[in-house]
Amino acid sequence: MSFAVVIEGMTLIVYIVTLAGGKQKREQGWKVLSGLLVLVGLIQCAAMAIIAFLYDNDDRFFPPWKLDISWVLCTVSWSVMILLAGGISSAAILLPSEGGYELIPDTEGE
Repeated sequence: MSFAVVIEGMTLIVYIVTLAGGKQKREQGWKVLSGLLVLVGLIQCAAMAIIAFLYDNDDRFFPPWKLDISWVLCTVSWSVMILLAGGISSAAILLPSEGGYELIPDTEGE
């Protein structure tokens, strides 16, 4: 899960760079952003699957042990990551390009 936190930090930086960057960064940044979101979601899902397997098959988890709020939060987290990646990708593909900017004519010189 520590690896997922590092990748999430990279995702946050990509969010900031994409939103604060110019038109070119906004048009190309969604690919990197959605890829990182899918990667984080898959890492969290794999970590959760490993814990579920160990919970069922390892002797270290004896009867008072239970998967509690952290289990629910991890499930919600990777589900939201995958949904965000799908939403960003579909918005970038389906929505039209933002187009160029028109220059405002200089009226002070007249």
